[in-house]
Amino acid sequence: MIDNLFELFKQLIDSPEEAHTEDSVVLAAIALMLEVARSDHGGEQVEHDVIRNILSNEFKIETESIENLIKVGAEDVEGATDLFQFTQLINAHYSREEKESLVHAMWRVAMADGKVQAIEDHIIRRVAGLIHVAHGDFIRLKLIARNEPT
Repeated sequence: MIDNLFELFKQLIDSPEEAHTEDSVVLAAIALMLEVARSDHGGEQVEHDVIRNILSNEFKIETESIENLIKVGAEDVEGATDLFQFTQLINAHYSREEKESLVHAMWRVAMADGKVQAIEDHIIRRVAGLIHVAHGDFIRLKLIARNEPT
């Protein structure tokens, strides 16, 4: 595992600045989804499966890179004192549509285990506010996620 993480960080360091920024933003998005997954202390496996699906299908990340990104994202979340370091990157690099897609993805993670805990709702609401997603859009994205098949 250490070798895999070392290799990932080496790739980030050796890559051009714009690729480094893109990878950092992806890691920030992953960290925010993982924060939702770990917040309710239950159903993490199914929530991680949803994150893997999102990374593969929507972020178009290669399957072999997903596990490393999840591990690095989990370590980032564990070491973070707040969500600002992640939301700051999202604000700097995501369009309004990309921000809404992230909030939608976070709702999908929260709903993966069949129930949304108050702490999950609180985290998503907080992130939505920090990345300037309007409350009406926050609710709309929640309803869309609720009506999607799991």
